[in-house]
Amino acid sequence: MKRILSMVLIVMLITTGCSFIGQKDKGDDEPIIPVAIDSAGNQDIQANAAAASVPGNSSNEETAANPTASSSASSENSGDLLGSGVLIDNGTGKGVASNSGDKNSILLTLYYRDKDGLLIPVTRNVLKQEGLAKAAVSGLVNEPVTREQLDYYGLYPVLPQGTKIKGMTIKNGSAVIDFSKEFMDFATKEDEKLGITSVVYTLTCFKTISDVSIRVDGRTINTLNNGTDISGIKNRDNTFINSGETEVQAGYVKCDLYYMTTGNEKYNYMVPVSTLVQKTDDSQMPAVIFAELTKKPDGEKYYTTLPEGTKLLSCNMQDNLAVLDFSSQLTNYGGNEKENGLLNQIYYTLNQLRGIAKAKILVDGKETTLPEGSEIAFAKTLPATFNAVMDN
Repeated sequence: MKRILSMVLIVMLITTGCSFIGQKDKGDDEPIIPVAIDSAGNQDIQANAAAASVPGNSSNEETAANPTASSSASSENSGDLLGSGVLIDNGTGKGVASNSGDKNSILLTLYYRDKDGLLIPVTRNVLKQEGLAKAAVSGLVNEPVTREQLDYYGLYPVLPQGTKIKGMTIKNGSAVIDFSKEFMDFATKEDEKLGITSVVYTLTCFKTISDVSIRVDGRTINTLNNGTDISGIKNRDNTFINSGETEVQAGYVKCDLYYMTTGNEKYNYMVPVSTLVQKTDDSQMPAVIFAELTKKPDGEKYYTTLPEGTKLLSCNMQDNLAVLDFSSQLTNYGGNEKENGLLNQIYYTLNQLRGIAKAKILVDGKETTLPEGSEIAFAKTLPATFNAVMDN
């Protein structure tokens, strides 16, 4: 009998390659988001992402994102777009793109915290892998290697140290994510809100995820330890980012506008801020949004570079192209930094509207060049990456 047991053990060692003896777990002290070689610019192709199964729901496991066309594009035509009543999508499904510079990686947007408690979207190069949506959320966990990667950029992870993802399912646009008990260990209610919002926005970058439900240790939890409500379905329609607002009021609609913020002495970042704008006809909504964007924000955490008095005179749709005609006040500034910031605010805010893939800018109805030389009178593809400063 001993001889038989010995032979069986030898066979096991040979067939497994001794992998179970002293093998280091992949998650131990290794970057959750592997550093890739190159960073591509404005690519518009979605990458594959697979979700891991939640125990007891393995039949619901699906792919999180299949290769599709432009991250901003839609099959809707211009007539349907401005009369559909669903012009604002708050960037749902935008933030994952192919990397033309490295076929082994893709570009994926994660939401980190800065020194002022703002959530900053950062597009990173991530090696292609199964369970990409799960890996993205894992990259938000406060672990030493992640803190080290982010420190130079003035950014910080948002989920409690030790948090694990026990499983995830994605079906019919809804993701159910199951965290380990460490997910309850946020220090404050503000930290809880930042963590929840980061998870929702990171996951809804994928085209096949529009809604998110959160579980802890396989159980449905209504509130976290500091009182933050996590019951029900979360999405970009009911989750506010970098905003004092908490719910949509009657007669208003939520829209994410893009502003500028100073991250540290090295970097400035684009930052989304959820704002309530008064409901109006879809054809008038772009003008309402950009009127809001020209206002000086409350506080000093972020700012606008659009000159005071700038108005959007018209917004015409031609298939997936938006032609924006601004008043002459748009050019009342000086300096490359302000010009770049102004254009980024326009393009990123426009990207919160459904079905728009490209934009052309006019000033007082005329094609022109901006004061610092930027060419705007052509169909520019809207950006698919956000603050792509890392992994270059």
